[in-house]
Amino acid sequence: MKKIYSVRQARYAKGKMVVSKIESDGWKSRFDRLVEALGGKWVHRDGGYQLSPKKLAKFEQLFADGWDGSFFGDRLIAPKNICGKAVSMI
Repeated sequence: MKKIYSVRQARYAKGKMVVSKIESDGWKSRFDRLVEALGGKWVHRDGGYQLSPKKLAKFEQLFADGWDGSFFGDRLIAPKNICGKAVSMI
């Protein structure tokens, strides 16, 4: 599977990581919604979202499992099952 984001150390925040999309069309995607739902903050100087290493690991796991963030608020939306309905919301 092609990776759509990159990860690097933050230049201006000690102990933080920056995750950013490799290609962007200007619209918020599942990537952006999920990072923001986990508490990631956009930092223009770094060109990405700042996360702690612990939250970055959680993001990578949830993103790989198909989770999404809500369009409104900071809720997580579970991946859809075979019937097309969300399993649960957190």
